[in-house]
Amino acid sequence: MKKNIIYIALLSIISILLLVTSCSTETIAPSEKTEKMPEETTVVEEKKKEETEPERPSIDYSKETHDIEYEGYIPTFLCSGEENYIKFTLKNTSSFTWPSTGKFPVRVGYHWFPKGEQPEPKWDDGGRTTLSSDVVPGESVTVVVKVNAPEVIGWYFLQIEAVQEGITWFQKVIEGSTYVDKCNM
Repeated sequence: MKKNIIYIALLSIISILLLVTSCSTETIAPSEKTEKMPEETTVVEEKKKEETEPERPSIDYSKETHDIEYEGYIPTFLCSGEENYIKFTLKNTSSFTWPSTGKFPVRVGYHWFPKGEQPEPKWDDGGRTTLSSDVVPGESVTVVVKVNAPEVIGWYFLQIEAVQEGITWFQKVIEGSTYVDKCNM
């Protein structure tokens, strides 16, 4: 009897936490998505995009340190098979200015890992989130990362990680467990 009461209390607490941190069920029309996205970031759907811009100074990125500090958290609930948006602040603790455009821009990606019996999701299937402008060492930038959640319901481990395209992943991540379930019933 005592075990049942503890079990019910534990389930109630988990349910309340999932309800409090759940994603919005508001449907956003395709034309509204750009209006809802903050001005500070843009989502890049294609990993390769031809860009024209003024010449940047030549930097040997292999000799630079790629370092970062994250501020934010992984939500405990995301909507399966849908686009979810998660806000983070990134601080440049690298030895160079992060370029937001050009041949080797710094962007933000994500990776999914299953925690249970569900199939392995695509590890790197989403678009990248671009930075709004170059970020000099010591400065921070806020980004809203578009995360496409797996279709299969269950517990997953989600990692958010910065990458300098064509050079390296930063090797520091912000990560957490999240439950993925249907939002529109």
